Amino acid sequence: MRLRPRIVLGTFDESDASFTWRSLSRSSTTWLLSSLVVIWFLTYQYCRLNYSRDPTSYFFDAAHGYERRYSAHREQEAHELVTSANTTSAAPVPTQDIPLMCIGIATVARPSAQQYVQGTIGSLLHGLREEERRSIYLMPFIAHTKPADHPIYREPWLAVLSNRILEYDVSEEDRARLQQFEEGHHFRNKSMYDYGYLLKKCSETGAPWITMVEDDVLARAGWYPEARHALERLRVEESDGRWLYLRMFYTESLLGWNSEEWARYLGWSLVSFLVLLAVLVGARIKSPRLQRSLSNLNLIIICFSALPAFIILYFMAGRISMQPMARGVHQMDRFGCCSQGFIFPRAIVPRLVDRTNKAMHEDYYVDMLLERWADAENLKRYVLVPSMLQHVGAKSSKGWGYDESAGTTWNFGFEDH
Repeated sequence: MRLRPRIVLGTFDESDASFTWRSLSRSSTTWLLSSLVVIWFLTYQYCRLNYSRDPTSYFFDAAHGYERRYSAHREQEAHELVTSANTTSAAPVPTQDIPLMCIGIATVARPSAQQYVQGTIGSLLHGLREEERRSIYLMPFIAHTKPADHPIYREPWLAVLSNRILEYDVSEEDRARLQQFEEGHHFRNKSMYDYGYLLKKCSETGAPWITMVEDDVLARAGWYPEARHALERLRVEESDGRWLYLRMFYTESLLGWNSEEWARYLGWSLVSFLVLLAVLVGARIKSPRLQRSLSNLNLIIICFSALPAFIILYFMAGRISMQPMARGVHQMDRFGCCSQGFIFPRAIVPRLVDRTNKAMHEDYYVDMLLERWADAENLKRYVLVPSMLQHVGAKSSKGWGYDESAGTTWNFGFEDH
């Protein structure tokens, strides 16, 4: 008898099903792991390309970050205004009887031939409407016992653009002390004296707002109306007078992931982990499809490998990029730098002048004095974002040894205007 061949189809048992689901699990795990690696790598490249101007970022590129985009344009506008004033015989713009703001600018000759004060004054005034200009009392201060030592002293534009060119009008005793400061290169002592002297003279104009600006900055277009709006807000909200200044300049370099806040960073990282784990477990319970594909191994990969990797990348991207400050007025009692520009309410000036006089022989810079005094007196400090000023002084007025820090005192957001 001829036998026909049999076809054996095989049987289904539990071991075969287990093998099938293990294969599927391994397949989904490989796919998940590969996808997460690709997404992380693409995100890394995005951060590298977009956050190179953030000084708090791992991807910061100094050549790109210190590129003078807007400040070069603003400097050109400022010098056009100065050049125009240099070739005119017009009288200075008169100010209203009691100005809204007195702007004091103490300036000394730089060790190099390059002077920055022309750009400072030109940029502060460029673009102002006539009404705005009349509300400002501009007072450059030639901070030399021999004013002719400053290259700009006899330049015509200075008299045209200023309301008053301030010089030392002091006792013989004070003049002798100032000469000793100059000859001995005691920059900290002299700068403290000059700051108090200029504050006092500006306060005598009666202006409710006293602005102190260093001589190596550029002001952005529209700084004045924004400052007025911010100051009016502070006048209303801080009617008790328990605040010291509105900061005109800050550097983002000090606003990164500061170690003082490590507990907060750790806390939010743990919260992210717990929320993600809860969401994934809850979704797996409710979805039969996820029960088959979202294995315990996949949960471990997502929560214990992928999430930490993306959290690390988040911190690498930089705080300024991940948590940018919104436009407007912010309280900034810590991490503010430096003394490029402040606006003080006139009521605080007498006490501040007294404090600067006492600090003349102490080892302080002006910004250090202000911060320590504000801490001791429990005074609030505010900043306007974006920065009203850019620091452009690559050559310090303090002389040798300070140029490196001067060149890196920079507001990176200023260049995005």
